[in-house]
Amino acid sequence: MEDTLKNILYQGLGVIAITRDKVEKAVAELVEKGKLTREEGKKFAEEISSETRKAGEELKENSKETIREWIEKSGIPSREEFEALKSRVEALENNSPSQD
Repeated sequence: MEDTLKNILYQGLGVIAITRDKVEKAVAELVEKGKLTREEGKKFAEEISSETRKAGEELKENSKETIREWIEKSGIPSREEFEALKSRVEALENNSPSQD
């Protein structure tokens, strides 16, 4: 399950990376055709790169939140809940008489 969720996240980030590459190629073509100066192209590419990074971070955060919500709704205990239950079971086992 965790691998599936990671794959979904990585696919989303991959789409963002592909988009950035395509934008950079498009900007290079515009510079080559003289429709943008090198400075304008560089500035535009930097802006797109910055926005792409932001979108990647937002995707990552939104994915984490979605996963947390899904886990809460599914009834899967959190790590803290699991550890607390584990400690309680161990304490009960240590305090109960041996049944040999």
